[in-house]
Amino acid sequence: MIKEYERDLSESDKKVILKEVKETKSYFPKTKKSVLIKLPVLLGFIIVIYNFPTLWLIIPILIISFFMIWMLVMEVKDLARLPKFLKEKVAIIETGIARVREINIDRYAKIKSYNDEGDHYIIERDGKLIMIGGQEFDGVRKLKNKIEYIELMDSSKTSGYNTRIIKYGQSLEPYHVFKGKLPEELMNSELWNQLTEQEPFDGKLEDLDKYIKNKATNKV
Repeated sequence: MIKEYERDLSESDKKVILKEVKETKSYFPKTKKSVLIKLPVLLGFIIVIYNFPTLWLIIPILIISFFMIWMLVMEVKDLARLPKFLKEKVAIIETGIARVREINIDRYAKIKSYNDEGDHYIIERDGKLIMIGGQEFDGVRKLKNKIEYIELMDSSKTSGYNTRIIKYGQSLEPYHVFKGKLPEELMNSELWNQLTEQEPFDGKLEDLDKYIKNKATNKV
C-alpha cells in the first residue's frame, strides 16, 4: 500500500530546484532597488521634519516612516541571507537526495477540509485501509492509482527544501465525499480510531456505509 524509500535526485527534481534558484536570483535586483529607493526617501523625511517641524506634518511622516523602516529591515535581512540560501540550493542539486512516499490506491473516500488541516483521503488497497492527507496535499483534488509524495533534502537529511506530489495512472472517482462536519457516529467509532493512527489495517470502504447519510453527495 505505502512504500517509503530514498533515491538520488532525478533530472525532474533538479529542474524544480533550478527554477527556485532562478526565482530567488531575480528577487535580488528588485529588493536591492527597493532598498536604494527607501533610504533617500527616509532621508528626505528627516530633512522635511527638520525644516517644517509642525505636528500635522510630523505625525503622518512618522507613521509612513515606521512602515518603511520595518520593510527596509526585512529586505536587508533577506539580502543578507540570500547568498547562503543560493549556496544551499546548489548543494542540493549536486549532493541532495529525494525521500519518496509511494502510495498505491485501488479506491478512496475523501474528507473535505478535515479539522482545518486540508483534505484527507481514506485509501483502500488490497483489502486494507489507511488515511492520508493534510496541508501537504493542498491543491490535490482527485487521486490516481499511484501517488508519490517527494521531499527533496540535503545530503545530511536534516533539512527539506521542496515537497511536491506527483500522480500516476488512471484518475479515480471517490467512493464518497464527506463534506462539512463528520458524523458523530464515525468520529466515535473504532474505525475512526484506526484511521487516525495512519497505519494500514484490514478493511474496505464499504465499512463507511453505516456512517454515510446521503450517498448522493458523492461529488468532489
